[in-house]
Amino acid sequence: MDQRRVWLAVGLSLLLLLLYQELVVRRYQQHPHPDEPITMVPPKATDGATPPPTTPGVPPAPAATAGGSIAVPVTGAGTVVVENDVFRAELTLAGGRLSSLRLKDFKETVAKDSPPLDLVGKSPVLPLTFETGPETTDAGVVYTADRTTLTLSGEQEGAVVLSGTTADGRSIQKKFAFRGNSYLFDVSGSGAAPGTGLVLTTVAKEGAAGGQNPGKEVALALANQKLVEHSVDDITKQAVTVDDTQWAGFSAQYFVALALPAEGTVDTLMGTVPTGLQTADNKPERMPIVRLEASAGDGVGPYHVYMGPKERKILVAAGHQLDRALDFGWFWFIALPLLYGLELLHKVTGNYGVDIILLTTIVKLVTIPLTQTSLRSMKAMQKLQPEVTKLRERYKDDQVAMQKELMELYKRNQVNPFSGCLPMVLQIPIFVGLYNALNHAIELRHAPFMLWINDLSSPDRLTIAGVPVPVLTLLMGLSMLVQQRMTPQQGDPMQQRMMMIMPVMFTFMFINFPAGLVLYWLVNNLLSISQQYFMLRGDKVAAPAPSV
Repeated sequence: MDQRRVWLAVGLSLLLLLLYQELVVRRYQQHPHPDEPITMVPPKATDGATPPPTTPGVPPAPAATAGGSIAVPVTGAGTVVVENDVFRAELTLAGGRLSSLRLKDFKETVAKDSPPLDLVGKSPVLPLTFETGPETTDAGVVYTADRTTLTLSGEQEGAVVLSGTTADGRSIQKKFAFRGNSYLFDVSGSGAAPGTGLVLTTVAKEGAAGGQNPGKEVALALANQKLVEHSVDDITKQAVTVDDTQWAGFSAQYFVALALPAEGTVDTLMGTVPTGLQTADNKPERMPIVRLEASAGDGVGPYHVYMGPKERKILVAAGHQLDRALDFGWFWFIALPLLYGLELLHKVTGNYGVDIILLTTIVKLVTIPLTQTSLRSMKAMQKLQPEVTKLRERYKDDQVAMQKELMELYKRNQVNPFSGCLPMVLQIPIFVGLYNALNHAIELRHAPFMLWINDLSSPDRLTIAGVPVPVLTLLMGLSMLVQQRMTPQQGDPMQQRMMMIMPVMFTFMFINFPAGLVLYWLVNNLLSISQQYFMLRGDKVAAPAPSV
């Protein structure tokens, strides 16, 4: 095979890999469900039952196809405040749902006065709603609580018990059990109809990278020891049922909201419910939910619920294989050691930007033998290029003869046309593993580097004359252009021009990448440029003289 085509294929493969990361694996934006009729009705009531109170001027909750009357306003409802070492939660008595969960160790933005991050946000559909029967929920139940506050620390444990009456007159109880030092808590209930379940909602948008939310947001489940993942867009268009799930919920870039049964497995529905609101284009708004559908006897649960950071050591400590939610892809066995290396370096430097530079340098040093092999092969092929051009002109009408003569030319000069490609292919898992490690490292969230870069998890912007300029990204593109110019050129002028366009394409593609990833790519390019300079200057690269 012609070496020019091999290198072109490799370059385009790398381009496709990064395009996949940006256009497919990036965060899926939530779009409203296509317009469909929605019946606006209050929760059902039977003879003698009194409907729950409503707030004047607020429309009653809509009937939902996947969860019943679930969007009930919380105006005027009381709350129960639960505080432990890691979060401050508020339970609204309107539906006994979670109306706020602020993480003490994570802020909404990089500002010093930023409030703690709230994973619930301001949504018309709140998490931890119970289904109380077919097409009905407890969102309209006004509960009473056995306490108004609960404060725990360390190994302490405590519970909040809510009691209420459903629209059809049944007594219902809801219990939340918390621990003093854990993001994991328990939810259970009694009085609901058999076969009912627990509803989770998406992680608030500010729950990833201080409002940037650069990564994908998906509905996620662990079923039969395999991860099942559906984009928010997909479940908005078409509901999905996952059988025998060990846990399920939503995952954003750095945070998750997951629920799992205390025992066994459950069936899970990933779909949407109407919110009773309208979108900007006057279409009915729908909100994605994940519903765990199993129950225990005449009640719900018990369930374990984890709402917190996608930090590996915390997920591992929580148990139940929750660390599987931190998906490093095919090359997890490379990404995990690199992530450990990043944490180890941070103990020495205290600056994650410096850690990225050091880790990239170490990886580059390890791959020096592979890079040298590639460069030597490219240099040798470049010296043969005049002879290759002559053979192409001589046998332009006979492809079989041309390929035969090319192979003979390579053989006489002891040049393997694949020797430059293979080392590069072997390096791809390492670079993809490092990319995934940095992309999932919650340690980079709001981590400053230097100068204008105060958040390695967000795109870099330096405001110049009122215009935000992606300086780091532009430097990365420039370094890639220099590297491309220094690389031994092969192929015809048209192919060479195509390859020179790639730095421009990569620059545009990286504009909205987190600064930590751009820094990694920039450092890798600078190290490659240095290596190429010392290896390719003059005639230091040993290559046999071409013979005909």
